[in-house]
Amino acid sequence: MIKRLFTVVAFLCATTVSLTAQEITPEWYKKGGSHFKAVDKNSESNFTMAVMGTIDGERCDSAFEIGVFCGEECRLSVPIYSSDELFEYYNFYSKLTVNGENKEKFSFRLYDHRNNVEVAAEKCPEEITFTADKHYGSFNTELYELAYAGSTTHRTALAIDDANDLSFSGKQYSITAEGIACSYTRIAHLDGSYETIVLPFDADITAIKAAGFVFEKYYGFEENVIKFGKLADNENLKAGVPYLFRYAGETGDGTMEVEFTANVQQVSGNLNSDNEWRGTFKHMDGKAIAGKYILNAKGDKMQKVGNNASLAPYHCYWELTSGTDASELHVSHHEYITGIEDIQECNHSGLIFDLNGRILDNMPSSGIIIKNNKKIYIK
Repeated sequence: MIKRLFTVVAFLCATTVSLTAQEITPEWYKKGGSHFKAVDKNSESNFTMAVMGTIDGERCDSAFEIGVFCGEECRLSVPIYSSDELFEYYNFYSKLTVNGENKEKFSFRLYDHRNNVEVAAEKCPEEITFTADKHYGSFNTELYELAYAGSTTHRTALAIDDANDLSFSGKQYSITAEGIACSYTRIAHLDGSYETIVLPFDADITAIKAAGFVFEKYYGFEENVIKFGKLADNENLKAGVPYLFRYAGETGDGTMEVEFTANVQQVSGNLNSDNEWRGTFKHMDGKAIAGKYILNAKGDKMQKVGNNASLAPYHCYWELTSGTDASELHVSHHEYITGIEDIQECNHSGLIFDLNGRILDNMPSSGIIIKNNKKIYIK
């Protein structure tokens, strides 16, 4: 999967000019899904740019759209194209020209169509003063850089699945006051096999439990055994925390589409790293996954993998940082007692009990009773 390394090679123009037959137009653009709505500007003057942009120092792909603004008026909206041959080093580009008048000031905005969010500019120059026939950047020398920060106040929704990385660069996103509707879709197996999961948001799993799924959290590691325990009935998933789950209903060979949803004020790119049980929001393969341990379907072992293995985003792994470098680690599952709160001491002073612990209304004429924690024999 292409990483979100946004070196956008963008020549800013009133009309997109096709560079070669190798241009690949993004699907969202083919469907007319532009976020920025450009206003036509009739002018005989223009300037061009060859732009390299970055988000937290990483390049991004053709899921992004560039908007060129004069004040609050969008003068140009353009997708980032990809190419299978031309400009292979840059990989993503557009050729554009911006029409305008002298002394008009232009700024640049970036929209992420994968996560439905406008990315906030940090180091990106706020404005460029229009100068006719001026050129910024070049394919042949050095690209003009627009640098963006990984934070936003414009996110309205987040829909993710195993095919899409979450490129948050370890940052938290501030969400608009009404919150953000989050969803993650997993194709879960119904054969009772164990799976792993980690989410970037808190999720209520009451309905998923009711559908027959059980969830487990990490409890500890001792003598090459990793211990997990079932979540309490009232426990839900916490953002950035890795879990196990499986279908515990009537098993079969099929699958079920399971949707984890939430409406939150903040989505987190931070992952829990307090121990060796960890999750990932990005696809891992090659050197990134080599030497780590992945849970088998039976759920009884974590098996060490090589660089030919891979792990999808929103899944979990074990990274052994101490102890024996074994080829596999054992896993145990427990029914831990959880959720007991507020135990209060009762005052039984003066009450009379029989030997079975039942409260007696009246003093019996004979027998053995318990009063004030003492046995009393009545003749």
